Amino acid sequence: MGVGEMWWNVFASKACQFLRALGSVMVLIVLGLVGLTYYTTVSLVYGPLAGTDTNDGRFATAVLVIYHVLILMVLWSYFACVLTEPGKVPDGWTPPQEDEEAALGKSNSEKLRRFCRKCSAWKPERCHHCSVCGRCVLKMDHHCVWVANCVGAYNYKFFLLFLLYTFVATVFDAVVLLGPFVDFFRDLEASSHGGGG
Repeated sequence: MGVGEMWWNVFASKACQFLRALGSVMVLIVLGLVGLTYYTTVSLVYGPLAGTDTNDGRFATAVLVIYHVLILMVLWSYFACVLTEPGKVPDGWTPPQEDEEAALGKSNSEKLRRFCRKCSAWKPERCHHCSVCGRCVLKMDHHCVWVANCVGAYNYKFFLLFLLYTFVATVFDAVVLLGPFVDFFRDLEASSHGGGG
């Protein structure tokens, strides 16, 4: 092992430890961002208007209903992704017999047996070792710091739903907050010019 490879292994090990520790913080950051948008949309802008018998009140009520559905879907898919096991290789798993024959050149297949040196275990196809989690994950896509988990075979659907609902909720929030945002700065500018007289 060369000096460069040794330093890279030390760096990679420290980086993985950092990402492992960062996981809980990232979950809190995501929840804080959701809380901030909730406070802005519900408490500051549309909550006070909802329930009044005016066009603004009816619009605010509709916005709040749609917003709450979207936020519930964002949180459901997020926690499902965070808490769902991404896909663990069963203990003692070995390749099926036809894979062994292929590895020995007894068939026309080009499949080879794969062994994880870090886990000291056999790996199925599309299984990769996650340096952050320290284990092999079935159909591993990537390790996501935002969900503090690997994205793999069993939580991939929840990850995609989280991305979709987050995108829809963000666009919805941007659209419904654009008018109040512009009004706020227009009023702020008018009050600063009117008070300087």
